[in-house]
Amino acid sequence: MHIGEHIRGDVAVVALSGGLHDEEDGTVLEQKIISLTADNIRKIVFDLGKLNSVNSQGISSLLRAVKSVRTQGGDIRLAGLDEHLENIFAKTRLVRIFDTYETVDRAMASYIH
Repeated sequence: MHIGEHIRGDVAVVALSGGLHDEEDGTVLEQKIISLTADNIRKIVFDLGKLNSVNSQGISSLLRAVKSVRTQGGDIRLAGLDEHLENIFAKTRLVRIFDTYETVDRAMASYIH
């Protein structure tokens, strides 16, 4: 997995690409969340447009990330899920936990309301 990041105003956009599968990926993601929250960034959008696969361990990593950020008064929004990821999130009922958006811009705009 590769992680890219850029900050737009008070929102961090974290782009995940490749696969989110194992403990190492989870640790990298956790370190990114720790870094952002240490910089007082609590509004985060995960851009999943280039994430081509995720397994149960990867989903657990996403759940730990959102729990960590929400505990600190923030939130994580998901953007750019392809049809396969949308199906996974629907079947596992993760759509009840995560707010998902078609684009990063829409996910960022949701923080304004």
